[in-house]
Amino acid sequence: MSALIRYHFITYIKSYRYIPPLALYIISLCMNYTYRPNPVLDSFFNTALFLFFLTTWFTMSLFHAEDSSQEVITKLHVGKKNKYFMSKLITCMLLFTFLSAVSIVYPVLLDMFEVDISTKQMVFGFIIHWTFSLLGMSIGLVFTRDVVREGSLSWFGPLFILIVTLAAAGVSFPYQGGGLLLYVLPPVSAIIQFINEGLNKFLVFGWALLYAIALISLYLWRANRRDV
Repeated sequence: MSALIRYHFITYIKSYRYIPPLALYIISLCMNYTYRPNPVLDSFFNTALFLFFLTTWFTMSLFHAEDSSQEVITKLHVGKKNKYFMSKLITCMLLFTFLSAVSIVYPVLLDMFEVDISTKQMVFGFIIHWTFSLLGMSIGLVFTRDVVREGSLSWFGPLFILIVTLAAAGVSFPYQGGGLLLYVLPPVSAIIQFINEGLNKFLVFGWALLYAIALISLYLWRANRRDV
């Protein structure tokens, strides 16, 4: 598995598909901390939302780093399609875990916050970034070519979901009436509201984890049903 993960990383790097989202990530991180001092929690929310958007892009570009013909050859060489897809998932998770860590370490090293940040706050900030990245990855997965073949839908679909998800941040939780439809969206606004209101963090992070697991399971089920 490690050799396969290394192969995916090398293929991704050689494809140069990572450059646009990585450039936007660096720009957004620098812009967020242009001035000092910054509030800790609000800053973490901002950079986590950036990662929520960009991890979807990273995911789709990584999963499409191989062209269709090369992907078929790699699957045949691996032998088990599920192993192939799982190795890509792990590769993607390692990538956004690294980016989540950078999002915390960068402002801490440059002393960008208005107060001295504690270890507990750093860990909490990492969890926020990692959770938002996981949600972004899960959205990107269900719009890869392993699931969706239409080119226009593969980019319009995730963009539409991301925009509507952010728009839902203005709707108070719990959702009522027509807002019930918002439960099918990634629980980004719920995470923000729960944390701001000091409510049960385990509940909302558990909700986010279950949501991501459901989409990842849908991806694996659909991808494994595709022809080699």
